Order: sequence, then C-alpha cells, then structure tokens
Amino acid sequence: SRRPTPGRHRRSPLMLAAQAHKPILRTMTDAPPHTLRAAPVHSPHFPKPLFFETRRDHFNITDTTKWQQAYYVNATFWTPGSGAPVFLCVGGEGPALDGSVVVSSVHCNNAVEWLSETRALMFAVEHRYYGCHNMSACPYSPSDEKPLRWLSSRQALADLATFQRHATSAFGISAASKWVTFGGSYPGMLASFARIKYPRLFFASASSSAPVQAKLDMTEYNDLVADAYALPSVGGSPACKAAIARGHAEVGRRFSSASGRASLVALFSELRGRQPSWLESEPGPAPLSPVDGLTAHSSPLQ
Repeated sequence: SRRPTPGRHRRSPLMLAAQAHKPILRTMTDAPPHTLRAAPVHSPHFPKPLFFETRRDHFNITDTTKWQQAYYVNATFWTPGSGAPVFLCVGGEGPALDGSVVVSSVHCNNAVEWLSETRALMFAVEHRYYGCHNMSACPYSPSDEKPLRWLSSRQALADLATFQRHATSAFGISAASKWVTFGGSYPGMLASFARIKYPRLFFASASSSAPVQAKLDMTEYNDLVADAYALPSVGGSPACKAAIARGHAEVGRRFSSASGRASLVALFSELRGRQPSWLESEPGPAPLSPVDGLTAHSSPLQ
C-alpha cells in the first residue's frame, strides 16, 4: 500500500461530523440490511480509511491468500522521529469503525483526549470481519467453504502484530516510540493479549472492562448490573432492582413447565413462530429466588 503522508489529517480531535451518506452493508447471508448494525460513516471531516496487507491465515503456511485490512490515523500532534508514543485503538465490539474513531468516538476517546498532551500518533485497526469496506477488503469470499474459519482472536492478534510492523515502516516511527494498545470489553481483551503475546512490539495496554478470565456463566457481571439498578444516580432504586429480580425469577420458573414455556413464547415477540419445546433444548439449573439478583434460569435465550 502507498505510504501515507504524516500529519495529513490535522483536524481538531473534538470536531463534530457533518452529515454524510451511509453506505449499504454487505453480507453473505440473506439478512435484511436494516437488521445489521450501522455501516461506517465516510464524512469529509473524518480521516479516510487506509489499508495494509495481511495474511488470511497467519498460522497456515500453505494458505498464501492476503487481503487489505482497514485502519485510520490521526497525526495531528505527532512529529516524525520525536519518540512520542503511539496509541493503537483495537477494533471489534461496538459500532463499525469509521474515521471518527481517531478524533471523537465511543471506542477509544480516552486515547484521543491524551493526544495533545502526549503528542502521540494514533491508529485504529478494524477487526477482521467487523465491517469490510468492500469484498476485496475481506479475508473471505462468499464461495469459501466455512468462511468463518479465519475469525478468531488468535488471528486478530496476529493482524495487530502485522499492522505494527507495517505502520512502523510506513510512518517512519522510531524505536524510541512506545506502542500502547487501547480497547474496551472484547477489544480490551485483545489489547491486553497483544501486550502479553507480543511484548517486543507493544509496551503497554489500556484495557477497559476487559473480561480477561473467560467464564461460561459470569454471574459477577449480573451482580454489578443488579446493583446499578438500585442507584438513584441513574434513576434506579432498591424497589426497581427487586422488581427486575422478581421478573427474572418468574421467567425462570416458567421454564420448568410446558405451560410456562408456552406462555413465554406468547409473551415475548422474539419467540413468535417457535415451538415451546425449543425452550427446553438446553436445560439449566433450578430457577433462582427473587433475592438472587438478575441471574435467572439458564436457557437458549442467554
């Protein structure tokens, strides 16, 4: 790919986007476009996507297929050769990335706000499969057998390592510049794993709300959510928390009988068209009492 010009996107990190046309999302399925999440916004006020070449399968030497992965850059405050840090925002969960990600967005805005103070260079790399700009910028094609086989956190981490090497060369980043990965939730996991797996490439990681210890039934998260519903500062109350807990317990109770499952199918529009027997395909533990917070009977709905 051609070498980008450092500093070409010298605009205020806190600017507001103008109205922009939203492109149509592409999918390999027959899912209606309105059911998909929003496509990237290509506003003239945002940096445009750039691309680097990476392998479709980093761990299979016989697969020589390569593809163009998108990324964004904000070099507003950075001076080449200065030794200032490099912030790398990891894509993944949340709205599809567009140019706002490196100027003002929900993804890594803490990194954006530190740019003027640190004089850092900022990148954001789009996660493979999480918003291909066109079919030539995807690791798969509709004709591939099992096209999701290359979608994994292991492959995504290798993408980040490939990008680090690409950007270091393309932007003339000196060895004195320390790379810091940023992310929240699943991207936060990747940000921390990148630091662990590639310590020579990434100096530090800022991982927000990253569940780095995987658990099948993470009740601790539900406990925190339950406590939040009791906080007056967010419009909650102890009565609100108790009412939600009773509701979840009641749903759990209805799972335990055929008539109860039938009532759930009739009650929830998301279940319309399904047979009540579908709800017993994955049995779980006994229903919880109302004092057990928001965690209820495990089911295919969770």
